[in-house]
Amino acid sequence: MSAYKRILVGVDGSNESEAALRRAVQFAKMDGATLGIGFVADVRRIAPLIDYEQTYAKKAKAYGEELAEMYKKEAEKAGVAHVETFVHFGTPKTTFNKKITRNFEPDLILVGATGLSATEQFILGSVSEYTAAHAPCDVIIVHAKPWRNRKTVEKL
Repeated sequence: MSAYKRILVGVDGSNESEAALRRAVQFAKMDGATLGIGFVADVRRIAPLIDYEQTYAKKAKAYGEELAEMYKKEAEKAGVAHVETFVHFGTPKTTFNKKITRNFEPDLILVGATGLSATEQFILGSVSEYTAAHAPCDVIIVHAKPWRNRKTVEKL
């Protein structure tokens, strides 16, 4: 198996995305890969607030930039030599996959498992599902908590 050279992780500040970031850092260190960290400010939240849009947009961009920079520093501190960050506005699943993925050209993408409610997932779909279906490379969907606890696994 060949090593991954360009690893992209989608982040949003959730536990799931932080778990994906930790796993991406492990892979990047192991393979000596460049790590891309992508954040998308969700424009669906802006639409009802057209007059408030500029204030929200500035805050969302600042949050994304701070988050990406914090994660970049953590990855570098952990030993990843090359880290790039991407902050965009848009619908997360399409913007992440069509803009960030195309710009970074990864050979591995990691995303957190969905944090959406069942209703939101039914109506909107999840970023992780969309990424798995449309990515041009391998995708790993990371869960913040293992699906089985240690006691159950030990009994098997």
